[in-house]
Amino acid sequence: MIKKILYFLPFVLGCALYVFLGIVSSFGSINPFVWIALVMLLVAGLLMKDNKWWGCFFGITIGILLIYMGNQETGQIIKEIPFGIIMCVYYIICGKLSYKKSSRKE
Repeated sequence: MIKKILYFLPFVLGCALYVFLGIVSSFGSINPFVWIALVMLLVAGLLMKDNKWWGCFFGITIGILLIYMGNQETGQIIKEIPFGIIMCVYYIICGKLSYKKSSRKE
């Protein structure tokens, strides 16, 4: 049960962050791609909850995108590279857990 909740942790944290930022500044200032990325994280969580280990690729894709964006020089104070690496590692671990559960059921 706890492992299934952990599949949704990046989605919940991302929603909390962007809702907070939307309330503080405005929702119009948030790039629409952020909402697409959050939906991808939700899909990843839903698939892995159902023991479809390949759902982790949605989360890994977002992690790779964060790493890529961290390499672009846009004058940001905080680089996204560490967050992207953490997200990739997190989804690799979640994918392994989901794979182990799916192989036990067969």
